[in-house]
Amino acid sequence: MPAATKTFMPALATFIALSFTYTAVVARKEGNTIDAARTRWQQQRAHAGVENSLLAHH
Repeated sequence: MPAATKTFMPALATFIALSFTYTAVVARKEGNTIDAARTRWQQQRAHAGVENSLLAHH
């Protein structure tokens, strides 16, 4: 039996390595997407804030 358990270890190690790699790539892409959305939102708020402050001064 112990010999049989060794046969799947390389396949399992490969699967785990590929899973972590895939997850890291996808997570980085999602993180970049979220960062870009946050930046757009902050820019829109800042732009709206400038317009609102100009209207308030008139």
